[in-house]
Formats: sequence, structure tokens, C-alpha cells
Amino acid sequence: MNDELLVKASNLFDTAEKWNAFCELMNANGQIQDRWWKQLQTEVYNREIKNHDSDWEIYIDRQWDIWWGPKGDDPNGLLIHFWADAFRVTYEYGGIDTNKVNRFLNKNPEYVTAIRNCFDRIEGIDSPSIAWERWNFSFDTIYDGHFPDRKTLSWYAGNETKKFADQLIAKVRKFQTSEITAMFRDINSKCKA
Repeated sequence: MNDELLVKASNLFDTAEKWNAFCELMNANGQIQDRWWKQLQTEVYNREIKNHDSDWEIYIDRQWDIWWGPKGDDPNGLLIHFWADAFRVTYEYGGIDTNKVNRFLNKNPEYVTAIRNCFDRIEGIDSPSIAWERWNFSFDTIYDGHFPDRKTLSWYAGNETKKFADQLIAKVRKFQTSEITAMFRDINSKCKA
């Protein structure tokens, strides 16, 4: 922060009450963010339950974790996962054997290609994630497509919740084709732990 900005910021706190209120807000920063992520999670979950794809299920956990997996498959198998930092396809939750998945994907690169083609962009690839993208959402801001961190994006989760949910669900729908659903099911059945 430059000196001019620091002077302006320090002038905002011209009373002890203002400074103490600011310190209380800073201490509650994580709780505020958690509340906003929970608000997004609830919006997405309720919409998906109401208008769900009959071949897919949605699961939620904590304040921000949202998973989608083929209906009837192990809920810890190959999944679409969103958690504030990343939107990804992963197989790290123990329902399937990561070594079997890695061998299967090496023998069937067309699966990897088809799944990766569903992403808007790919920012990372590793085992146990087939691919992921980070903070790729748009709200008519200078950060569109490239939010700098989870903290900045969290405001939109709580204050542009419907718009955020629209974008997240649209990302998921790209994977919910009959072809990709069949690939998820095939991987989950052939690579059980």
C-alpha cells in the first residue's frame, strides 16, 4: 500500500470506536466469508435439487464444498468438485483407487481429452485431478475471469449469489452429457478401491 493510501486509510479511523469496529470486522473476516460461501452453496444445492439432472446427484459439505457425481455411483468416486478455490474433476476421496484410475486414463487418453474439453480453461492438471480452473467467474468487474483470491471472490458468493450460481451450474452442465456421464460411470466401475 502506498503512503498516500495509508494516510487516507488512517484518517478514516479518527476515533477509537471506529478503529475498534474495524478491528472487530477484521477478526470476523473468515466468518463473514464462510457465511457468503454457505449462501452460494445453499443456492446451488436448492436449485440443483429442484431442477436436477436425473443422472447426477449433488452433495454438499462444510461452507463451500459442492460435489456432483453420477447417480448411483459411489459418492466418493470420480466427481466434479467446487470449493471456492477451484472447479475441478477429481478422484481423491477414496471411493476409487487412484493408481487404477491413473493406469486406466493412461490407456484411455480419449477420456481425459473429452473431460478436459468440458472446462472453460485449464489451469492445472495432476493426479488425483484430471483438470481444474481457478476463480473463472464474471461479474462485470476488473477481476472477471481472473479473481486474485478466494477472499475477493467470496463477496460475490454472498452478494451476487444468483449470478454466481448461474455460472457455476452452467460449468457443471457441460459435463452432464450422456457421453461424459458414461465415462464417469466407466471409470468409477472399473477403478473401485
